[in-house]
Amino acid sequence: MSFFDPIKEILFGGHTGSSVGIDIGESSIKVVELEKSNEKVVLRNYGEISLGSRAGVSSGQATVLSPEKISAALKDLFNEMGISPKHTTFTIPFKSSLLSVVELPAVSKKEIETMIPLEARRYIPVPITEVTLDWWVLPKRKTDSKPPAISLPKSISAEPLGKVEVIIAAINNETIKKYEVVKRELRIANSSSHFEIEVFSTLRAVVGNDLSPVMVIDIGAGMTKFAIIEEGVVRASHVVSTGGQDITLAVSKSLKVSVADAEKIKCRTGMEGEEEGRDVFAVGELILAGITNEAGRFMENYENKYKIKISKIILVGGGANLKGLIDIFLKKFPSISVALGDPFARVDAPAFLAPVIKELSPNFAAALGSALKGIEEG
Repeated sequence: MSFFDPIKEILFGGHTGSSVGIDIGESSIKVVELEKSNEKVVLRNYGEISLGSRAGVSSGQATVLSPEKISAALKDLFNEMGISPKHTTFTIPFKSSLLSVVELPAVSKKEIETMIPLEARRYIPVPITEVTLDWWVLPKRKTDSKPPAISLPKSISAEPLGKVEVIIAAINNETIKKYEVVKRELRIANSSSHFEIEVFSTLRAVVGNDLSPVMVIDIGAGMTKFAIIEEGVVRASHVVSTGGQDITLAVSKSLKVSVADAEKIKCRTGMEGEEEGRDVFAVGELILAGITNEAGRFMENYENKYKIKISKIILVGGGANLKGLIDIFLKKFPSISVALGDPFARVDAPAFLAPVIKELSPNFAAALGSALKGIEEG
């Protein structure tokens, strides 16, 4: 089972019919339907359904639902969209996976394969039997003049052995079983369905052909994910348990209003600090400081280790639509370009939809990226 591919290779393949990307998030499910037509990737449909009411919480809050309830929500969304998907790609939540970039001897693929389970044990906090492993050798960095060498005894080899960087991915088996139940409930055939860790779907959708060092920050309901992509591949990732709902809950407590009303106030005023928005700004600034500080530490560690500079920050996820958020990040990172991710820019869409999808775009990055994977695989 393969969970990721080089994201540079994103718009090729001979898939006939539509490809549907399904992103089961913490607070909502997003679905995007794409189709290849005359060598172009065309947006056919998209939709989102909130999960709050199905978990007994307010819209926008993180939820934990059974596979049966997720399937029921997806059925409702498919009916609303008027689709009966056959070729699907599901994103696997980042919280249910673990990614590590490790250095291994530059030996044959077969030899590396024998090393992966042993190396994985150093990074995975659960027994190997409880996860499914995948791995991929990263291309050599263009900035590397020579690979670092491992000195071996002369009796073994007279030449030093170089190193390669390898991404090791581990996905919890229980998560895979959960998604298999969802597919079964939806009557989606295994032969026409795929899984992909959400970070790879997101990066495929928003980074494109940019080979410079870029950091993507995905602000979800209950957590924020960081990923650095350089020369077309994921090089590092990180996650913190802070997200958009933390601002909502803080506003609810500060203004003594319901969580649902706090969410409406947050969405309406954002971080612009006018009238009722002053309370959102006051509590939001503290929470976002935690996110930006963590982003700064993650970035600095990477830059120091590899002697490079991150050139751009791309913001995605439902939390990225918060008014004034870009200004918060520009204040923290004044020398770096900061922009909202626009995954719909990768596909052809009706012109009349432009204003709507521009507003929704950051929240659909993973769903659109996973649909692109389906087009790519054919």
